[in-house]
Amino acid sequence: MESIAQSFWFAIHYILPTVQHHFSVPAILVAGMFVLGIRIDMNYPYGRQRISRMSPIVIGGCARSGTTLLLSVLSCHPNVYAIPVETQALCPTAYDPEPRSNASFDVAAIQRHLHGGNVVTDCQYWCEKTPRNVMFFSRILKYFGAKLRILHVVRDGRDVVCSVHPSAPDRYWVEPKRWVKEVETGLVLDGHPQVMVVRYEDLVLCYHETVEEILDFLSLQHVPEMDDYPTNAKIVRDNAWFEPARAISAGSVERWRHPTQRERVDCLLAESGARRLLARLNYDVVGG
Repeated sequence: MESIAQSFWFAIHYILPTVQHHFSVPAILVAGMFVLGIRIDMNYPYGRQRISRMSPIVIGGCARSGTTLLLSVLSCHPNVYAIPVETQALCPTAYDPEPRSNASFDVAAIQRHLHGGNVVTDCQYWCEKTPRNVMFFSRILKYFGAKLRILHVVRDGRDVVCSVHPSAPDRYWVEPKRWVKEVETGLVLDGHPQVMVVRYEDLVLCYHETVEEILDFLSLQHVPEMDDYPTNAKIVRDNAWFEPARAISAGSVERWRHPTQRERVDCLLAESGARRLLARLNYDVVGG
């Protein structure tokens, strides 16, 4: 930065007086910035204003609960710009060994993604998904205010703790204690008018009805693009998936019932608060 400043100082004091009789000052400065390699984006002010008019959708939930699927589904809607990566901007330090609850949000990171993304002019929402947003819902709500909509994705904890991740397919990804803690934290805002709890099972077993409820919550009109998933999805790959997006299927529902998972399921049910949470989320725990 110091060398750039020195170059500008040299240009203004020595070159500008020599050439300003032939070219306008703005033209000379723009040309100089180009030579110095400084990128000028003439659309940036407009883009920044457009982004500020968009409302935020924040998705969170315990890992392996379907947050990525919901983001992918919403990416079908032309009035939702789904950020294709987990920015962690709204859950700072959440993945650190010792998270700090007062760490500052990195909203600038979201702005960079929006500015660099293919955001259509009349897009109504931007949508960010990082699972551990669930631990910061209250702070996120306070930060964004009335424009915000939160989608809290939950899934039968027995399937969650039996699930594996593509980056570590030889071990379980979520421990029972984590599922209880993160679901309990997210449910603190259950019933808030700006928060909707979305059950993974409802999304895959009753896709059209659940999508209608979500769109109604977001005050978005139903569009035909939502009916043909994943054909119209803009997010079709993610490191949380073993394969690209495919047609909605209930194949991952109640996998915990397989006899090989009995010990793992018992670990969850023995965790304090687990049975109560399952019942609260309307999962059958009789014989579970």
